[in-house]
Amino acid sequence: PLFPFIEKLAVGVGDFLPGSGFVPVPLAGGQAGVLICYEVIFPEIGRAYGRSGATLLVTITNDAWFGTTSAPFQHLSLTAFRAVENRLYLVRAANTGVSAIIDPTGRVTARTGIFEKTFLTGPVKLHREGTFYTKYGDLFVFFCMIALLVIFYNPGGRRLWSRKSKKK
Repeated sequence: PLFPFIEKLAVGVGDFLPGSGFVPVPLAGGQAGVLICYEVIFPEIGRAYGRSGATLLVTITNDAWFGTTSAPFQHLSLTAFRAVENRLYLVRAANTGVSAIIDPTGRVTARTGIFEKTFLTGPVKLHREGTFYTKYGDLFVFFCMIALLVIFYNPGGRRLWSRKSKKK
């Protein structure tokens, strides 16, 4: 009642429902896992799409608020990891750049600059190769951490490796 204009500003806020999971979008000849903006920095989201049958990863982003800083390029470099982890092509569309096509090895095969009106074309292969990471996630990292704990476990405070002291 004190601020009646706020209701007009907040139309639609709270009218959202969570999705049922990471379901790829059907394409002719495959399926696309779509990551929006900063979702692409989270490996578990790209992995979820890979596990759900995606044959291509797509990310759309608004990097305009970064301006002409190095941030759009950093955002792009983080994107390449999702392609490598899942061995999928990744197509990135950014409203102010950097838009890019990234192959399954993380190589940027085509890209735009920032704040230039243009379009991007290039070959993209829809396929599913599957990787250890796509199938098992961070299991390898978990086992490495356990191995380090076992190696460095030091009962009784004894040194694991002793140096022979030189007598003077």
